[in-house]
Amino acid sequence: MAEADGTTELVLRCRVRAREAGLSLLAFLAQRFRYVSREGWDRAIREGRVTVDGRRVEGRTPLRAGVEIATRQSLREPAAPTDVRIVHDACGVLVVDKPAGLPFHADGAFVPRTLVAVLRARLGEGLLPLQRLDRETSGLCLFARDATTARALRAAIDAGALDKRYDAIVHGRVAVADGVLDGWIGRAHGSSITLRRGIVPPHEPGAQSARTEFAVIARGDATSLLRCRLVTGRTHQLRVHLEGAGHPIVGDKLYGRSDDEYLAWVAHVKAGGDAAWGGRLGAARQLLHAASLRVPALAASPALALTAPWPDDFAVAARAAGPAPAP
Repeated sequence: MAEADGTTELVLRCRVRAREAGLSLLAFLAQRFRYVSREGWDRAIREGRVTVDGRRVEGRTPLRAGVEIATRQSLREPAAPTDVRIVHDACGVLVVDKPAGLPFHADGAFVPRTLVAVLRARLGEGLLPLQRLDRETSGLCLFARDATTARALRAAIDAGALDKRYDAIVHGRVAVADGVLDGWIGRAHGSSITLRRGIVPPHEPGAQSARTEFAVIARGDATSLLRCRLVTGRTHQLRVHLEGAGHPIVGDKLYGRSDDEYLAWVAHVKAGGDAAWGGRLGAARQLLHAASLRVPALAASPALALTAPWPDDFAVAARAAGPAPAP
């Protein structure tokens, strides 16, 4: 339940993955859920707010793959914008314009202050998400209102019939007018950050083929504005591909920097520091915007061509990159 001050009492559940088997309960929690300190998790275990398959155990207990970890927590959610604009809602297809800073779904310290929770509270419980955006990414998100529409949209996505374009402001002057980035994506080598992805050899276990097309819209002295099309849709694909090309997205906390820098930024923010890290990041959030979406005609829905205008912060940074057409 969410209180007026943003405090939420809830039980979160997860399963131990094969690669995490053998970790102690305390090490597992500290590694998987870094939004709570190791000392905080130790205290939660000792206070009986953590169970393994329904039983209280000590923090040093080794875990088996597949066991369920349940944590009872009182979370005070950070502020997040909830002014979600509905772009299209008809014939079972819902498209909304997500503001930057609003998480897509419950994750870490965010539970009711998420896009899915906001929409379900406004429109009902039947919404089915088809494509997700990172918390800091703004722009168009696609949902289905029913299972039949969801199946049709998933089939269109699998067939490559959806066309979704992103605008990105990246570091540096991109030398070519356009191009294709097709590095395979997997877990980043040598990184201690679980969520970090990187370009890996195709034969590596878990590697996924990924292809991004891009065109330069404008160039400034220190940044470039790109329009990108995801041919595939892998986790962090644009962020990984642009980092690999030597042009990470302005404001990205994870890509374009080392693990130590990312963890230092986390510590900075937790201590009350600004998200732009005193100007070191160039922007308070990653400057990535899902600007346009084309959906083919379905049995019950006409073809759609939808756009979302740039948010103010993105528009200011885009002007700094040089003259550019309106999104």
